[in-house]
Amino acid sequence: MPSSWSGPVQTLNHFIATLPLLVWRAGREGKWLWASPQWEAFTGQREADYIGDGWLDVVHPDDRDAAQTAWTRASDRHSFEVDFRIRRAEDQLYYWHTTRAGPVFDDDGTLLEWLGTSTDIDDLKRLRDQERSLLGELQHRVRNTLGVVRALSRRTADHCDTIEEFVLKFDGRLNTFARTQSLSTRSATGQVNLADLVHDELLSHHLRDETQVSAEGPDIMLGVKAANMLGLAIYELASHAVTFGGKDSPPPRLAIRWGIDQSAAKPMLTLNWREEGRNLADPEAALGALARDFLERALRYETDAETRMETLPGGLVFDVRMPLSRAQDRDS
Repeated sequence: MPSSWSGPVQTLNHFIATLPLLVWRAGREGKWLWASPQWEAFTGQREADYIGDGWLDVVHPDDRDAAQTAWTRASDRHSFEVDFRIRRAEDQLYYWHTTRAGPVFDDDGTLLEWLGTSTDIDDLKRLRDQERSLLGELQHRVRNTLGVVRALSRRTADHCDTIEEFVLKFDGRLNTFARTQSLSTRSATGQVNLADLVHDELLSHHLRDETQVSAEGPDIMLGVKAANMLGLAIYELASHAVTFGGKDSPPPRLAIRWGIDQSAAKPMLTLNWREEGRNLADPEAALGALARDFLERALRYETDAETRMETLPGGLVFDVRMPLSRAQDRDS
């Protein structure tokens, strides 16, 4: 090397050493000739380790074929670009890099070598994977939401005689469903706290007088499907509490309790709703067919729950027992 080159070469080497990249040179066939200090610091490989095809030793085994295939196409395309994972010496973990190289030609157009860089894209790659996962979850949630709304509309229509009745009842149930969805979006896990579900529904029906209403239980996180079904059941019960009975009937007294029963073969979520103090002439007629559909059949079918309901002249008693694993399932 002429002495006149020493200054520019030193300057170039110093410049390369400051880059936040792994810089390298390769021969025409992709055999490595040289790598910058950043490569050695990141991978722990010395010159004797990475020369030729040695650099592949720190590429993830699942990515080596892609790296070699990219080299077979590089000459025709006059470019080399591929993403693969490189093992870091510090923690022996693999990190995604985008690796690019450009050809260096002689004056007569002969390909002499390749000059390349490997750029750490691990954070970006993981962010993109997370975005894809979130998008998939969102699509799944939207499909489930539309399915619930469709089923809700059909169940409501089956028990309504007029459009006006359908609109009134469907609007109330849709609002309950929307409140449940809102609760789920506030949680980092997408789950719904049963305590919030109960209290929100009571408040929406103006059942807030502590002398008349008692609601107690621990924080229990529910999957969205179980939350939807329990929310609709509580809506029917709360609607019954504020709607039926003559004008001379006293306001009902409500006692709602929930918890986890560990005495069974598998943990069970339990909820008991007790309404009393009413004066209902016909308790059976007071609870409509659609309400019974949600409280008895829908909960059993959708969540494997056990339900028991007793209508009384003074109100009603409703019990539900649901496998805790099913209640907390996030995927359904």
